[in-house]
Amino acid sequence: MNLNVVTLPSLQPSRQAVTPTAKKPAMSTRESKKKQTRQALMNAALELVGRGDNFASISLREVAKNAGVVPTSFYRHFETMEDLGLSLVDELGMMLRRLMRSARQAGQSLNDQIKASVEVYVQHVLDNRNLFLFMVQCRSGGTPALRDAIRNELRYFVNELVIDISRADFLPHVSHEDLEMIVSLIINTVAETTLDILDLPTASRSQRARIETITIKQVRLIFLGALAWRSRKP
Repeated sequence: MNLNVVTLPSLQPSRQAVTPTAKKPAMSTRESKKKQTRQALMNAALELVGRGDNFASISLREVAKNAGVVPTSFYRHFETMEDLGLSLVDELGMMLRRLMRSARQAGQSLNDQIKASVEVYVQHVLDNRNLFLFMVQCRSGGTPALRDAIRNELRYFVNELVIDISRADFLPHVSHEDLEMIVSLIINTVAETTLDILDLPTASRSQRARIETITIKQVRLIFLGALAWRSRKP
């Protein structure tokens, strides 16, 4: 089957009539300041990671100092550095979900959607370098809770893409279990490029293009193999 004639449905939610809701009261100055301080602590931790520190070795005192607050203020927002890290994983997951949904458009061929998704991911890594450095560090060397949180985010992508592909019904001979395996292979293939993207020299368009081209080919090969796959009947 030609991947150019396979299309996937959009992940954008359908537009439905929405009942007007009452406006929420404006956030109080105290609540706003608390939210700003919390975000400042998260940004401070990422800045330290971006400077070369490993998240696992960063202390809350370093984070508080970098954020311009006293250490006792840290505990008003996070119990531990691991707790802060879990919040960063949540932020990463939400950003990626929004971005990857926008990359997949209804009516596009599978080839076009693969290309768009890979290019969007590469750009997102480059635009959010510190956050992805954090992900790479914690995915292999973080605490069990952080590693598990990142795995859960990847599983979310797997589940979402499984639903996406199932709706298109172009892999009718593949069982749900095997489809999850195929999609996991795709997600892990793209995720494994993260470190290569982070190591790209500044403004190196040729090396970036090479990473994108190789990754797109790898994902296409996975899909071509999936088209020939026949799951065993139970």
